[in-house]
Amino acid sequence: MKSSYWFWGTGALCAFLLFSFLSLTFEMNQAFSVLKAALFHYDATDQNQVIMMSRLARVLVASLVGASLALSGFIMQLHYQNDLADPSLMGVSDGSALLIAVSMIFIPQLTTIERIIFSILGSFLAYGLISVVNRMAFINQSQLSFPLIGIVVSMLLSSVTTFLVSFYNLAQSVSSWHNSRLYRVTFNDVIYFLPILLILIILLIIFRKQMDVYAYGEEITVSLGMNRKRWARFYSLVVVILTGVSVAIVGRLSFIGLIVPHIAKLILGKRYSITIFFVPIIGSLLVLISDYVSRFVNYPFETPVGVVIALIGVPIFLYLIRRGAGVRQNG
Repeated sequence: MKSSYWFWGTGALCAFLLFSFLSLTFEMNQAFSVLKAALFHYDATDQNQVIMMSRLARVLVASLVGASLALSGFIMQLHYQNDLADPSLMGVSDGSALLIAVSMIFIPQLTTIERIIFSILGSFLAYGLISVVNRMAFINQSQLSFPLIGIVVSMLLSSVTTFLVSFYNLAQSVSSWHNSRLYRVTFNDVIYFLPILLILIILLIIFRKQMDVYAYGEEITVSLGMNRKRWARFYSLVVVILTGVSVAIVGRLSFIGLIVPHIAKLILGKRYSITIFFVPIIGSLLVLISDYVSRFVNYPFETPVGVVIALIGVPIFLYLIRRGAGVRQNG
């Protein structure tokens, strides 16, 4: 079994490095020398070096957002014991988008840190709304009721956002941010993104064994002495922060948190303490591949990476519906 983990881990890492290299060297001659010069002797007047550093920031941010959203979906599926739980599908991302749109209306000169704060607050409000409605109205219903709640909340928040940006005539500026702005990211975004993601990943890895216990459900975990409410708050906070930061920096990307955990579980099984190591890598790889493909779909123009991810995610989502996803997981 350990050899299988090493095999898939090495394969995913090699694929990650390959697509990182392809993204950096896309239609560029002497890429290695340009990259070396840009890293050690950066010259802002050299167009090739400027392009290279822009692409390096893009690769890093794409990797970070993929890892963040994949972990968000992974933790949501663990917390709610539901295969269809996902920040974008459940409306958490739409809560972030709504608060960012509101902030852009009333605080036009928004700084990056202010946008992140508003985005996390929006994620928190949407997450709380979904939890409250689920607990009050559908506590004894089918597990498929929970994704339906999220879809309704997502549509509601998205409609409010559309109305506000149309009313205040900000549709163009909001749309350019909302549709995944990977082509406009900078190293400042990496500076905001990287510490938050690293801290949360380290915490999740430290407490990874608690995930396997948490997955058994409330009755068993309580009988084993686990403070389930404390861990539920921790997992909810992780989802809110990772989703909020991701949406604030690159916009709304769908399906990553839905499909990546299933890919990891299909390959490695449902041991959360093991798959937690692979989910961020697979999430990063998915976004990198989608970003690279997006440059060819309508060349020489770029297709929004969210469109490419949706083309991958929708068939998988329909497959999960068809096979009856949403049933309770145990271990």
